[in-house]
Amino acid sequence: MRLLSLELIGEYKGLKDQYFDFRNTEGNILALIGLNGSGKSQLLELIAETFAYIERCQREDFTTRTPLPFGVNVQYVVKNQNQIEDMIWVNIDKQGGVNPYKITEDGERHPLLLGAPLPDFIVGYASGLNENLQRAFMKNSLQYFEIKRISAQRQKLLTESVDEEQVSEINKKFLKKYPHIFDNFYSEHYDQENYLSLREVNPQPSNLIYLDYDSTSLLLLSLVLLPLEKVEQILGELGFKYPIKAKIYYDLRSGVIDTDAIRDVKMLVRSVEEKNITPIGNRTTNDQFDQYELNFLAGIIELDFSNSSILNNLREANYHDPRSFFLRFLKLQQLGNKKWPITNRRKLAKDDFIETVKTPLKTQLPLSMVELRFLNNKNQEVCFDDLSDGEAQLMQVLAASTIFGLGQSLFLFDEPETHLNPSWRTYFHTYLEKALNLNDGGTEDSQIFLSTHSPFMISSLKKENVFFFERNHNGLIDLKPVNEETYGASFDVLIKSFFNLKTLISQTVVDDINHRLKESQKAENFDDLKHWIEQNLGDSMEKGYLLRKLES
Repeated sequence: MRLLSLELIGEYKGLKDQYFDFRNTEGNILALIGLNGSGKSQLLELIAETFAYIERCQREDFTTRTPLPFGVNVQYVVKNQNQIEDMIWVNIDKQGGVNPYKITEDGERHPLLLGAPLPDFIVGYASGLNENLQRAFMKNSLQYFEIKRISAQRQKLLTESVDEEQVSEINKKFLKKYPHIFDNFYSEHYDQENYLSLREVNPQPSNLIYLDYDSTSLLLLSLVLLPLEKVEQILGELGFKYPIKAKIYYDLRSGVIDTDAIRDVKMLVRSVEEKNITPIGNRTTNDQFDQYELNFLAGIIELDFSNSSILNNLREANYHDPRSFFLRFLKLQQLGNKKWPITNRRKLAKDDFIETVKTPLKTQLPLSMVELRFLNNKNQEVCFDDLSDGEAQLMQVLAASTIFGLGQSLFLFDEPETHLNPSWRTYFHTYLEKALNLNDGGTEDSQIFLSTHSPFMISSLKKENVFFFERNHNGLIDLKPVNEETYGASFDVLIKSFFNLKTLISQTVVDDINHRLKESQKAENFDDLKHWIEQNLGDSMEKGYLLRKLES
């Protein structure tokens, strides 16, 4: 998948009537650079809102209520089932209409009556807890939860009613209010027989996946399904990288729980012995056991991956695919959207909502990670929560790139290397490419957009892959071309060119030198200043320059 261009028609925050052209980029990693507040994150948000809205409009089981507060034209390339690239152009007009076209080699547009093919996944991550990037993902996650919530309400009523007339009346009521939860019901003649034959859709979660506090733990746990040599290939620079133990909390006692969720929890329970499950609450009744086939509806499951049978059971049950493992339990986590404040859910139900909304942290979800431990090459263990911020961040970003890079994915990473040390930042581009290219070949099938303040990343990219953002005198955002080659440029040149620094030493020191220089000029005594510089300043080009000037 490659995003080729995006045109904003109207205004989104500081962006207004702008065309973003990505057609001349090379490879699959693009960097958005600029000072804080220059608009880098806003473009990531705009991309997320665009694809989220297209998905809501094209899915029959999702709904749209209001148009976006702007129009968008987006052009991208995806491979079809025959692995042939199709060029797609989608117009979202200001009335909320989505108009998809396929562009032929001669540039003609042909309407796509069945909708535009979308990337397999759009993955969002923000190191600074950017709720604005998360908002578009939350909107679509809420759509999946609402279908499940409505379905649970209907099923509860149906279990209380056995009379066919009552069943028909319940179905009639739900069809009128929630037609999207039913599977292709187009009959023009509504009678009791029609209502009795209603079947609900089998909804799938949104393909927009945001990696937050809760989901990243599941993401890292899913690495256990990979062979050790592949984990080593991805996370080679990290000391602790092999998932060795996990404690997973589950609770099916309340909220919206479906048969898929029950099946997935049973899969975990079956993979361990009874002694490795700590029950919570009372044992299930006979009726509950018939429904759930679980002795307890809540508990903590302990997984010890040094036990080869547990590891083999999980791998076989998930087709040796870490992505399948992650998605089935992410789906269960998303049923915990019931914990979101009702005011937030109402805001997110509006497509034109573009303000800030926060996800509650550490709420009690139907499934969550209590503890995750990693092993290093010396057989030492550490809890994930005890890792440094840099270790945790690098592990999360590379795990996401690995697991979702094995398809056609679009990654929206907001400052993904903030906590890394300079050495890791220097190699960060290499780490990302290695993670995306885990299975060899197909590196062009996924694309990463990332915002960054790091000259280390910029020096790894050709100028065509670097996009410079800056506020103009009207407060709006300008995207300026990068004229000088960035690939291989020295860090000091990049810092001065793009981050408004005139020197490479601290501004506090610069101010101190300037003050002392003025005082020395008044007294015409430069020897004292020279002595102070020699005794107090560390080595730098600025120090050498000052000493040479004073000597002359």
